[in-house]
Amino acid sequence: MGRKCRDAGVTDKTDSEPMKRKLILMMCLLAGWCRADNDVITDFAGADVNIGERLFLEPRFSQYYFTNSGGDVNAGIPGDPLMAKLLTTSGHVSGPFKGQSMNCRECHLVDEKGYGPYGDHALGNRTYADFARRSPIPLRDDDRTQTPRNAQVLVDAFIPRNGPLFLHYDGQFATAHDLIIGTLTGRNYGWKPEEYTTAVHHIATIIRNDDGMGYLATEERGGRFDTLVFADALPGEVCYSNIFSGFMLNGNYLYDPRSLTPDLISPQYYMDVNRATDQQILDTVASLIEAYMRNLFFSQATNGLDFTGNGTAIFNGSPFDVFLIKNGLPQLPAAGETSAQYSSRLLGLSENLEHPKYVTDPADGQFTTHKQKFVFGAEELQGLKIFLRTKEYRRQHPSANVGNCTACHAPPAFTDFIFHNTGASQEEYDAIHGSGKFLKLAIPDLATREINYNAYLPPTPQHPAALAPFETPPSAAQPGNADLGMWNVYANPDFPAPQAGFQQILPQLLGLSTPQICEVKITAGNFMFQATNGTSGSAYFILSSTNLLLAPSVWTVIATNTFDNNGSFIASVAISNALPQRFFTLSPQLPGAADVLPLIIGLFQTSNLRDLGQSNPYLHTGRMATLGDVIRFYQTFSTLARHGEVRNGDPDLKNIFVDDTGIAPLTAFLRSLNEDYTD
Repeated sequence: MGRKCRDAGVTDKTDSEPMKRKLILMMCLLAGWCRADNDVITDFAGADVNIGERLFLEPRFSQYYFTNSGGDVNAGIPGDPLMAKLLTTSGHVSGPFKGQSMNCRECHLVDEKGYGPYGDHALGNRTYADFARRSPIPLRDDDRTQTPRNAQVLVDAFIPRNGPLFLHYDGQFATAHDLIIGTLTGRNYGWKPEEYTTAVHHIATIIRNDDGMGYLATEERGGRFDTLVFADALPGEVCYSNIFSGFMLNGNYLYDPRSLTPDLISPQYYMDVNRATDQQILDTVASLIEAYMRNLFFSQATNGLDFTGNGTAIFNGSPFDVFLIKNGLPQLPAAGETSAQYSSRLLGLSENLEHPKYVTDPADGQFTTHKQKFVFGAEELQGLKIFLRTKEYRRQHPSANVGNCTACHAPPAFTDFIFHNTGASQEEYDAIHGSGKFLKLAIPDLATREINYNAYLPPTPQHPAALAPFETPPSAAQPGNADLGMWNVYANPDFPAPQAGFQQILPQLLGLSTPQICEVKITAGNFMFQATNGTSGSAYFILSSTNLLLAPSVWTVIATNTFDNNGSFIASVAISNALPQRFFTLSPQLPGAADVLPLIIGLFQTSNLRDLGQSNPYLHTGRMATLGDVIRFYQTFSTLARHGEVRNGDPDLKNIFVDDTGIAPLTAFLRSLNEDYTD
């Protein structure tokens, strides 16, 4: 859901009530410490999110602050010039954090330039993205002035999924924890790879020595982070050291814990920051920011995701969602139904709606952060059908507009959470160097890449001097630069965390069907079965285990089979009553890393399509300004794919058939996924 601010107060209280509460608490303070009683406070999640947001906004973690503060972590310093202006696709505007230094929100804005009590109503709300094609980063001596890619939306970044978690367009982070630490100690905050240890110590020093008196703690966003009811009497009590200790000393609360609720973080995070190591402090900072980020999700039904993002997503905030509800259409897959199967079922139900109930404004809703009507009408319905149609529909209706969009963007999440090459890197490269040039770009094989990390791969603390030519946007002056996405991370020893996840999704990336075991029988001491739905010519292992509970770690390969032209094979395994019971499964015989590497050139993680109106410009290159531009991009690259002219293009590209008559309805449908998202 769009995150909401806490209630500012209760309207039926008299003006003297806050003063009465303050006097009562002051009397409690004079009487002595309060006993530590966990029954007093049982719900810490709100405080974790609150403090996580404060750390998300903290500007003192940056290298610029470290360099200019003279060792005083509470010093006021001149603002980083980078923050004075915010870059947009049409130029610069006044920066929302002018006078400060880098923080996470600089690239992941919400309402700072939009609507609500904290916005200036200048540009509009964001779903934790910015307005630039690529975000500016602090100036250092390495010639890097911008992020490699367009800022990704953070809303719904952590909703539940069937598969491993990947973060960033190239999947270099496998956990939110690693992402946050990598950001706070990385180039976006001004830190170079060789400065990692310095960055960690600086962040820990901020936490240890914060005096709780800065603008962020006391005034930012209406004083949200200084919520003790006696804050005026005891200024600075929301310093990080108190927060991280749980406002406790020797097992006792320093104050009545009921007054601490917005700042009383979960007990598992409590620590004495003066005894904790730098890394322990950084880990806690990352955990609290993660709690905040997991609370960022689009509007949900009350029986959908809980406060921390766990559960089943049941979306209800956009005109599209309201259309489903009004017409009794399913809002999510049924039990055991895949997103692709749900999309196919939804298409059938939509095609058979004889008297659709459309969504109208204002009867069914109104937007406050979008300049459009809250509607889902005939044009949006036609766009939905185009969106849901696949290559199977095209076979039966050769002249129909077929978006084949659900191959990557199946509802209700509108992302498959994995990686595809739609041609975006090729489009940008060829726009600079000429048509067809990306097809001829020299890209090293795995062996060449391995023997010279610095020449080809991104900089890391292990390889701070690496040049990253294939993680760098192309330019006329550097024809060897291009962004190859996942290619930079796959089989890269400096990024061990995502490798297991890559292997798990590799069959999907390689287009291998998920085989099924059927026609099982026991004949003459042999266990026989047929495997179907395989990819013709692909090899699969037959694996066996004697303990299903331990099976993930004790499967043994007992045979290898290759699927025939019909995508099937028949297997026979000798069994005996004298032997322990056995369980069987299938696993693809995947190619080695050297063979896989050229097959992942240009792959980037699929973006979510919800609330696109607050996340433009589009694609990882940021080169598409409007939804119409995106659709025309797919028109071009689907045609190129059918002619074999997209380097390593996704196989599903060639199954997109949208002519100019399909642009308006598809755009209308995508706009119907907008909703009001506020902090």
